[in-house]
Amino acid sequence: MKTHFTAEWKNWITTNVNAGQNLDGIFKILLDEGYTYASIVREMNYQPSTSSSDLVNPFEANISIQQQTKNSQQQVQNTFISNNGIGIKKEHIFLPNANPVDNDNIDLRTINDFLNQDECDKLISLIKSKLRPSEVSNFEVDSAYRTSRTCDLGRLNDKFIESIDDRLCQLIGIDQAYSEVIQGQYYEVGQQFKQHTDYFEEDEFATHCAEFGQRTYTIMIYLNEVEKGGETCFVNIDEEFKPMTGTAVIWNSLNPDGTPNSNTMHQAKPVEQGYKAVITKWFRTKVPTRLGPVKMMTKDINQFVPNYTDNGIYKSKLPLELFKKIQAFYYKNRKNSEDEHVDGGFIYSQNKDKTKSSSLINLSAELRQEIHDQMKPIMEQWCKKELAPTYVYGIREYHHGAILKLHRDRIDTHIISAILNVDQETSVDWPLLIEDNYYRKHQVMLKPGEMIFYEGARLLHGRPVPFQGTSFANIFCHFKPVDYIARRQI
Repeated sequence: MKTHFTAEWKNWITTNVNAGQNLDGIFKILLDEGYTYASIVREMNYQPSTSSSDLVNPFEANISIQQQTKNSQQQVQNTFISNNGIGIKKEHIFLPNANPVDNDNIDLRTINDFLNQDECDKLISLIKSKLRPSEVSNFEVDSAYRTSRTCDLGRLNDKFIESIDDRLCQLIGIDQAYSEVIQGQYYEVGQQFKQHTDYFEEDEFATHCAEFGQRTYTIMIYLNEVEKGGETCFVNIDEEFKPMTGTAVIWNSLNPDGTPNSNTMHQAKPVEQGYKAVITKWFRTKVPTRLGPVKMMTKDINQFVPNYTDNGIYKSKLPLELFKKIQAFYYKNRKNSEDEHVDGGFIYSQNKDKTKSSSLINLSAELRQEIHDQMKPIMEQWCKKELAPTYVYGIREYHHGAILKLHRDRIDTHIISAILNVDQETSVDWPLLIEDNYYRKHQVMLKPGEMIFYEGARLLHGRPVPFQGTSFANIFCHFKPVDYIARRQI
């Protein structure tokens, strides 16, 4: 028995009612289509006359209309509790560089340029290699309801797709176990996806929600700029997005209490010129019991530190005179270095003889102040914020076999940071591995006189490959925006 009316059936009912067609006749057709008596009463806001008692569904003949409606509502409520029931607080989803839609009735945000042109081109090529007709979860819709083609990207066993998948999970902060595989959709001229929601309706629960529960967040990313048409329109809130290369559209299909949010009804308008390619990833409320308990939310407190720049990292060169002063100080005082101990075990040695992994050369007060004074305006220009100096670390000298564990910096002081490369004696380049605000991982090589700015407390960074060489010397310089307040809980 069916209880959910698709947009097409709703339009059919409205059209025929407005045209003055016999209401009992409309009612009979809907019964013949398999809809429950109570669901038709609710949708039509009409109850057949007593003389039309032959229309009553025999399964419901002994139940009053009021009781049918009450039972149906209770069934919906129970289904919501068992298949939804997980309200994700909006403030628990921090999306760097996101542009929120100003509407209290929906959690809807966009992020420009989450994927770059090369990444989008590669995804389009992969999508086109394995296309099949797109499907819908409800079998009742007409053949023109969804006319795009789909590629199950997540099943291609491709390392690049795996890296994109990982970035999307990191972005939303939900464990991958709660997600579906990435899909790619490809629309040609005239193709569309009519009004629909991503959450599953009551009559779809048994098929689609038994193991994984209801859908929560959707991340959809446009891979190209469509010549004409192809907009995504959220019909109940009058919000429309034009496809732009690399732009992510992100929304929660559920309300804060875990019930479906009808304001997420949306459509993919027909492509009029060119083509449209997107990737989509959905997240769920449950994981299969065979996986055991899996924590849903994955972000730690550092990942809620505000972002202040688009990319989060920037490589440049030190002011020449400042670099000369620092390097001269290093050469003069190198012999005075002290073995270093870093709390938390962030630096350790791969060497079995347990030789020291790093040592420290303390800076003079004058040089420390000069570094802060010269770096401050440069870094303020980068992050577009007034900065307060917090810390200039001395010259750290790494030794052969040293490993700097991947980590995030202190949330109190290390907000806008810089690594200044002073000197190195290496046999193999020693890369800094660092993520950006779009969760791409970069291998950055720094030579003497070069520096990298980075949002230290937020972004994961380190040197996980053992250092090969005699010494590698750099300085850490930290600031925080003057209006920054460290968040203490999520």
